[in-house]
Amino acid sequence: MAYLLINANIITPLTEKPISKQAKVFEFKDHCLLIDKNKIKKIGNYREIKNEITKDTEIIDINHNYLLPGFVDCHTHPVFDGKRINDFIKRVEGKSYQEIAKEGGGIKYTVEKTINSPNLKNLLIQRIQNFYQNGTTIIEAKNGYAIELEKEIEHLKLIKEVSNFVKVQLIPTFLAHIPPENFEEYKKELKAKAKEIRNLTDFFDIFCDKTAFSVKQTLEIVEITKDYKFYYRFHTNEFDDDGLIEELYERYGKKINIVSFDHLLVLKKKTIEAIRKIGAFAVIMPSTSWFLGKNYSPVLEILEQDIPVCLATDYNAGSSNAISLLFVANLASIYLKLKPEYILSFITVNPSFLLNINSGQIREGFLANFNVLKTDDWREFCFSLDNNLIQPLKLN
Repeated sequence: MAYLLINANIITPLTEKPISKQAKVFEFKDHCLLIDKNKIKKIGNYREIKNEITKDTEIIDINHNYLLPGFVDCHTHPVFDGKRINDFIKRVEGKSYQEIAKEGGGIKYTVEKTINSPNLKNLLIQRIQNFYQNGTTIIEAKNGYAIELEKEIEHLKLIKEVSNFVKVQLIPTFLAHIPPENFEEYKKELKAKAKEIRNLTDFFDIFCDKTAFSVKQTLEIVEITKDYKFYYRFHTNEFDDDGLIEELYERYGKKINIVSFDHLLVLKKKTIEAIRKIGAFAVIMPSTSWFLGKNYSPVLEILEQDIPVCLATDYNAGSSNAISLLFVANLASIYLKLKPEYILSFITVNPSFLLNINSGQIREGFLANFNVLKTDDWREFCFSLDNNLIQPLKLN
């Protein structure tokens, strides 16, 4: 199906590489876009495009509103059942994330609810639809709430299955979330199932923390899986700077594809330098800091080292029950001190580069993922928390 969008005020990043130190967005007033097979075929004024319109082309009037790239959320955990409200109340009362985990709350509680859920598929579909209504058109979705590898692979397959029922493009990621009691058996099983996992996803993520995999265990997992050419991501430096990033650089340099370090609330200068040397993205989730009542990532210091940044929701069962990148954009303005052009780039074009998707920019040849922003000032997307401000443009 072909579409012609008319009277669009386009706001978009335009770049050939991820954005770090210098962010800029471009505005094109009252433009037309010809869409064919879910890709942008041509952009220009009506006179330049009219000869390519056929009788089957559907015309959509944007009514001089702003047209932004669809948002890309590159870090989410949507495959779960059970509510962690008790954990939330305990944190309000002063208990730490680690203390709650030791008492049987946290991820282990979610695992118990998730592996016994009769409604996991419907819950996942509903959540993805909620993401879409908040302007998110591409979502990276992780498994991770099963522990047992066979079940984790089932959840990875569920993400792929659900992608057939929603308008959002889902990018599955295998997550090694928390270790089972017998880590040696886990390693043997992982070695046996690594090829199957690789057939389901390009991305392999590991949570390294005192309540998750240790640095030693994380490195062992990498060693087991490195020959399968995964793109590696790491949950790290959320609560402590345990040296994982420096250890990865010393051991592997650029010999494996490390594409991101995620969270990064606690960072030393040498750690930031190691991220730069590896060439990875820094994925920052201010909603997690907000939910946990913790410090925020030193994003300006990261950018000063010319490291590309992505912003994401970290949507999950307990530590970031946030589904809206508008909310993340607002937090990034207030607490990370980022300007609107940086924020827009970090929720569109940069996560598109991270996930290897031809999206995040409104330009010819790119995917036709758009948000319509109804305001007289495009910067309002990081100011207002009104979900009616932004609407995904439905083309089919």
